[in-house]
Amino acid sequence: MQNHQIQSILLILLLAPGAASLAEGGGVQFAGDHYKVQGGPKIDVSVINPVFSPGTGGTLRLILANDGVVEGLVPGAVPPGSEEDAAQEMLEEFRCLEAANLRADLLAAAPVRVLSGPVQIDRLGPGETSPLEFEIEIEEGAEGPILLSLQVEYEHQTDVSVSGGGASPLYLPTILQLDLILSVEGEPPAFKLISTRSGLSPGEEGEISLVLGNAGKATARNCTARLVAAPPFIPVSNISRLGDIPPGGTAVARFEVAVEGSARAGEYRVGCEMIHDGGGSTLSIPLSVVSPEESRLHSGRLIGALLLAAALAALWHLRSRMKGLSRSRRTLRPRR
Repeated sequence: MQNHQIQSILLILLLAPGAASLAEGGGVQFAGDHYKVQGGPKIDVSVINPVFSPGTGGTLRLILANDGVVEGLVPGAVPPGSEEDAAQEMLEEFRCLEAANLRADLLAAAPVRVLSGPVQIDRLGPGETSPLEFEIEIEEGAEGPILLSLQVEYEHQTDVSVSGGGASPLYLPTILQLDLILSVEGEPPAFKLISTRSGLSPGEEGEISLVLGNAGKATARNCTARLVAAPPFIPVSNISRLGDIPPGGTAVARFEVAVEGSARAGEYRVGCEMIHDGGGSTLSIPLSVVSPEESRLHSGRLIGALLLAAALAALWHLRSRMKGLSRSRRTLRPRR
């Protein structure tokens, strides 16, 4: 490198806004340094495949990144006749952004077990990334977000001195704990329609009921059913909160619905959107509009069934009382 090129580089650095402000504001000097680069490695981690199923194993894939940047340049005293050393030191100082001899180790506790050892990386420069892979195993029954920790050990240059063309860097060790989150999810809930109760006639307003079941293997939490209907049905209330539905469990969603007066008797389709923690799905629901005659007949049958049920209950209660009186009489003995 020619002397005039070295002098140009030094002049640019000295006139850099960051360097000038640091030199004027703080007057910081470093013994034996022509320049001091402020900054260092900034190590971060991201998860490529964060979702796992309980009772399974697999490869957890991570990306380790170095986002280190130069935060400032501080000029030091430049002894006369040391332009070559100053130029070399300038280049060597920028190595403070590199992370060297990295060792990444995944730390976990129940319900996650790490099956593979730490990963070694020789060097990770600024703006560079490196893939990491760890074999893990998830316990049966695990569920929800799980916090893991990636311990990263590395060395980075904190200072360097150049004399006679030879560089003498100073490295210090650093240990980081980087958090990452896994999501352990079982088989998603699978909703199914078990039965419906409607029987509204044209121009009528009333309640419809949908019996919904969870056919999946995971509990559906904080469930809400939303009726999505089109004419001839007009939703009056279209939200029904159902709470948690366990596997194999059922819940009843109730909605107030009006039927247009011009509707024809027949079967129609509406949608029922099931929303729960972690997702949702939509079911196609058959709803019937019945003629006024059928509606009255249905009401009559319902009333008849209720009267029959009441009569049977009264008969059972009467028979129970009679049996009780009969037992009490048998236990009484005549006086002598």
